[in-house]
Amino acid sequence: MEMLRISERDIRRHAPSTALSACWRQWRAERRLARGGVHFRGTDCQAIADAYAAMSDQDFDAINARQDWANWRTIPRAMSTHVPDRPLRVIDLGCGAGSSTRVLAFYCPAGSRITGYELVPALLDVACRRAYRHRDGRPADVAFVCQPVTDELRARDGGRLPDGSVDLAKASGIVGHHLSAQSVQPLIGELRRVILPDGIAMLDVGPELPADVLTPLLAGHGFTHLGSKKSWFLDPTAQLIFCRQSTTGTA
Repeated sequence: MEMLRISERDIRRHAPSTALSACWRQWRAERRLARGGVHFRGTDCQAIADAYAAMSDQDFDAINARQDWANWRTIPRAMSTHVPDRPLRVIDLGCGAGSSTRVLAFYCPAGSRITGYELVPALLDVACRRAYRHRDGRPADVAFVCQPVTDELRARDGGRLPDGSVDLAKASGIVGHHLSAQSVQPLIGELRRVILPDGIAMLDVGPELPADVLTPLLAGHGFTHLGSKKSWFLDPTAQLIFCRQSTTGTA
C-alpha cells in the first residue's frame, strides 16, 4: 500500500513562520483574560467549556496562536508515511474553531472525509464559517459535530459513529492539556472501537497528560506506539502516533 509522503520542504513552505509573534500574542491574550477571571487551563470540562464560551472569536484565535503555528508542522509530520495515500475517513477531536481541521483538509489526500468534534457551540460556529481546501485548491469534505470528545462519538447524521469506520483520529491541544489519566479512558475506548485495524491515532501530550502516562494507556487498549513529532526540537509538547493493532488479546 502506498503511504502518504509530505516533504519538509512542503511543510516549511506552507507553515506560518511567525513563532515569536504567535507566542507573544497568546501570552498577552492569556494575561488579559485572566485579569477578567477567564481561566481555560485544567481538566474540569465544564469550567473549560465555560471559559471558552466567554471568549470572543479574537480571544480564541489569540490564545490558540501558538497551537495553530505548531499544528502546521506537527500534523503533516505525523501523517507522513503513517497513513495511506488514498481518501481517508478522519476525525478531528477537540477541533475548536477549526484551525487544526484546516491543516487536515490541506494535507489529507484529496477526497478525504473529515469530521470535527467540539464541545463549545460558539467555537463550532466559527469553525463552520471557515473555508477548508485541499492543497490542489479544491474544497474539502468537512463537517462538524457538537459534543464532548469523552462521550460516545456520533456520526454527522447524529447516530452512533460506526465501529471500524475511521482511518485517522487526531487531537491537538486537548488530550495533553485538558484530560487526565482517568478522564481520557472513555476516549481511548471509543478510539479502540471506531478506528479500523491498522488505523492511526495522533494524540497530543502535555502538562496534564504526559507521554509516559498516555502511552501505556493506549497500549492497554491494543495500540502500538510508532513515534512522536514536534513543531520544533524545543517544543515541550508533541504529537504521539499510535497504530491500532489488527489483532490483540485485549478486550
